[in-house]
Amino acid sequence: MGAVVEKQVALDVSLRVRDLLRPAGVEVVMTRETDRELLPDKAADLQARAALGTPGTQLFLSIHVNAMPAASALRGYGVETWWNPNHPLSSAFAALLQTNVIAVTGAFSQGLKNNRALAVLRNSRIPAALIEIGYTSHPVDGLNLQNPNYLDRVALGIAQGVREALVTGVSASGVAGAGK
Repeated sequence: MGAVVEKQVALDVSLRVRDLLRPAGVEVVMTRETDRELLPDKAADLQARAALGTPGTQLFLSIHVNAMPAASALRGYGVETWWNPNHPLSSAFAALLQTNVIAVTGAFSQGLKNNRALAVLRNSRIPAALIEIGYTSHPVDGLNLQNPNYLDRVALGIAQGVREALVTGVSASGVAGAGK
């Protein structure tokens, strides 16, 4: 729905984030590196993705593109980051992502959200967040999500948020008793 296909933009930005983090020495584990699903059943696919957020991994991040029905598309725009109370540092990780992406892109901040138990986050045992990088259904966000320069800035903001989380101890190893 909207100006772009979510799975294509989410994968594009994810690969850009990976390409920024790996040269910085961050080991990045992707749920996918091509346009494919892990499992044909959507619920099972989400569960398989969430299963990657297990001890031994420092952070779990899911990148998405938001949308609203056409009748209310003008109300939905900007970046928002979701977290669940699955880990004591999830809210701090989400805040770092949101702050960095907004600073680098200048996008409207929809803020931090945690009022829904998202399948991909709720069972994670490490700091986990889901970032919605814009609304494909919004006229301005939709155009931005088609712009390679804007997607570069989104990826940079996400990579900076991940790096800051790792450097400041907002990761699984930042909690006593957690880690590898």
